[in-house]
Amino acid sequence: MNTQLVITSLISGTSLLISLFTAYWNILRGPKYVSPPPRWIVFGLLPESNTLIINLAFTIGNTGSRAGVVDSFYIELTSYNSQESEIFYAWQEGNILGQDLLVFSPNIPISTFIKAGESMTRHYTFFPDHLGFTLRKGYYKLSLYAFLPFKKKPIKLSEQKLEIEELLEPNQIMNSIPTIVSFNLCPKEILKVSSYGNSSLPPSIIEIVRR
Repeated sequence: MNTQLVITSLISGTSLLISLFTAYWNILRGPKYVSPPPRWIVFGLLPESNTLIINLAFTIGNTGSRAGVVDSFYIELTSYNSQESEIFYAWQEGNILGQDLLVFSPNIPISTFIKAGESMTRHYTFFPDHLGFTLRKGYYKLSLYAFLPFKKKPIKLSEQKLEIEELLEPNQIMNSIPTIVSFNLCPKEILKVSSYGNSSLPPSIIEIVRR
């Protein structure tokens, strides 16, 4: 009789634990954000100030049980050689190749709402925190971070190794931006950033809209 009572109690306790865990997993667990390493990146050089900008396409998903909000994004670009880092903040939405860039009246991105179990792809142009950062040939680490509401510290979404094969030179064409590009159709360990041997390709020049 005592043995049966013990077994019944164990079964009841196990069932309760499973129910509590299921409730936590399906109801109480908050949003959880994931992002694969990016496969597309563009570096551009603004005229006059020679300010480096970065255009990045990335996917972010919410694997948690509740919807969530991301306030903003930023990039940390770190040189493996010098260990110097620069922060770039998301400042304008859109893919800058093949469209206008509003450098004098940036469209600051609004917060991103992501439902549970869903994902979305975003294009942002990132502007540097300081204007004196110089891009050199070599290897870099690109880390993507997100600021969340009511959180003091940002979360890291992804990390990708870059190889800068060519440098940006100021463009002689007024109101235009020279670019170097990297894209991977299949996942690779390193994104190689280059002009691909032809700096005069139409996508390599971006018209600036002065507004």
